[in-house]
Amino acid sequence: MKAVEIFRLRMSFSPNSSEKIRKEAEDLINDKHYKGYRLITTSFTIEGGYIYAFITMKRPNTY
Repeated sequence: MKAVEIFRLRMSFSPNSSEKIRKEAEDLINDKHYKGYRLITTSFTIEGGYIYAFITMKRPNTY
């Protein structure tokens, strides 16, 4: 079993898209946190007309 899981969110870049993806990332982090995951890193990048959020979390009950 892997101890770390990486989640990727992708959204077309448009007005207010950075706020939308921030909210979506925050909701995913909160949802996973309540399931026992622990946040390691979160990063955002814009590439090819899309904005991406990469979220790295430690799975529950792993060392």
